[in-house]
Amino acid sequence: MDTYLIVFAKKPVPGKVKTRLTPHITPEKAAELHEAFFVDLVNKIKNNIEGINVTVAYTPVYGEKVFHELVGSSVNLFPQRGDNLGERMRNAFEAFFDRGAKRVVIIGTDSPTLPIPYIQKAFHVLEKVPIVVGPTFDGGYYLIGLSEFNGEIFNNIGWGTSQVFHQTLTRIMTLNKQLFVLPPWYDIDTPVDLEFLRSHILAMSLSGFDIELEKTVGFLGKLNSHD
Repeated sequence: MDTYLIVFAKKPVPGKVKTRLTPHITPEKAAELHEAFFVDLVNKIKNNIEGINVTVAYTPVYGEKVFHELVGSSVNLFPQRGDNLGERMRNAFEAFFDRGAKRVVIIGTDSPTLPIPYIQKAFHVLEKVPIVVGPTFDGGYYLIGLSEFNGEIFNNIGWGTSQVFHQTLTRIMTLNKQLFVLPPWYDIDTPVDLEFLRSHILAMSLSGFDIELEKTVGFLGKLNSHD
């Protein structure tokens, strides 16, 4: 198989994940929500996308057992390596292209409601262009995909800032590479984002749409009962 979807994920440790949600919710609740996002997203991918290799790129390197417990042994695991997000993504792309991959897409776990067709579109356009990016409303991106390795895309980017998408576009233009941009989507980092997620899930549920977010919905239900 030469097509890979890599889900970047952190071990759900209180105080280490979704830290911008505290003190709105406790560090323990933030870790529980992070875990729910991860499990729901991976299950949604497994249930709806065929013909690709799904791999979880995890950190820290000693967290392998936790991720196997969360999503089972049918999902491959790959340890993230690098000092920042850019290095870790670059190293992952390089490793999978060295394995003979033809198309590689990386997503995170902060956008649990990300429509599956956006991911499928990314793989489709990579048959024609070398780079695809899915921007987020806060200036980052929820997805990046390559059909050939080019590590320079990740150089000199202000990771964790609102300039990530813009700076990435500038890098791509400097390299004179063709790019496809997917529709923007949102991720969940702040209390305002979390409230938007609640409203979005409620509206989609009332419309009869199957959002396939069992653990996230369960978490929000428990959270609401204590509001």
